[in-house]
Amino acid sequence: MSTVALKEEIYLHSLLEVVEQRLHEVASCSNTMGELASQVIKAGGKRLRPLLVILSSWKEDNDWEPVIDVAVAAELLHTASLVHDDIIDRADTRRGVPTINVTQGNHTAVMTGDYLFARALSLLSKQRTCSALSFMVDAIQAMCEGIMEEMASLFDPTVTEKDYFSRIDKKTASLVAACCGAGAAVSGASPEEVEDRAAFGRNLGLSFQIIDDILDFTSDEETLGKPAGSDLNQGILTLPVIYLLQHADYDSCIKDILTNRSCTSTDLSYIQHAAQKTACISKAFNKAREFQEKAKSHLNFLPATPVHTILHRITDMVTARKN
Repeated sequence: MSTVALKEEIYLHSLLEVVEQRLHEVASCSNTMGELASQVIKAGGKRLRPLLVILSSWKEDNDWEPVIDVAVAAELLHTASLVHDDIIDRADTRRGVPTINVTQGNHTAVMTGDYLFARALSLLSKQRTCSALSFMVDAIQAMCEGIMEEMASLFDPTVTEKDYFSRIDKKTASLVAACCGAGAAVSGASPEEVEDRAAFGRNLGLSFQIIDDILDFTSDEETLGKPAGSDLNQGILTLPVIYLLQHADYDSCIKDILTNRSCTSTDLSYIQHAAQKTACISKAFNKAREFQEKAKSHLNFLPATPVHTILHRITDMVTARKN
């Protein structure tokens, strides 16, 4: 690693420490909502979205204050969406700890998610961050649409690959794209660069979600921080299952399982084994790699900076991760 790149990584680490500190400060206040929001933030996470905001905004002599506000807002929006997802999915745990909907009930969980959204929007409505606002608002709208598509397709064996990509583009990739586009916009990048940053983020987000769905099949609860197979238990058909439904040896049996609108542990084991036996897992992985390569291709059109090495490394890590 060059001396310049090492210097940039050290500076990046210090910026992320500031983001983490601000994240806790913004989320918390002396009331019940603040305490619960702080609890969710303290549970941790990959902090991928604030990292992408910072990397996408990178330039010499940057004004980091508005960038940090956008980075914090991005993580607050992501966390709010997870709180709401847990209510919809009736999830018991998230990142290895009990969810708010379990400990406090659905009503309190809804309000906690709304509180996090409000705190994020307050950061984005400042004069120096307003250029990022439209990216995040559009992403919130897309995420809501994605959730509605998901709910409308539960246990539906006619769901196609195209349906799946539409859903994960809205539910996951839209916010990742918004983080990259907003980071570039708030630091004064050209419209073309903003567009390429957003396209990089969108393809990275698609790859990330496909891997996430694969891990739901191949990993375990201790590693994931949530029960393995939880998507299928909820009737959410992800790419491995969609590919399996196209397999003549298994489609009939799986359709019967889905018709019952429930998935027992025996059903889950059967589907997991079938997906691995028929190479549906590897086929889904190859799709994740395709989006990974598309993400990298958008980096080629951008001005070369030391952080490009980090962006390439993040892109490679998406398909290599285990949780």
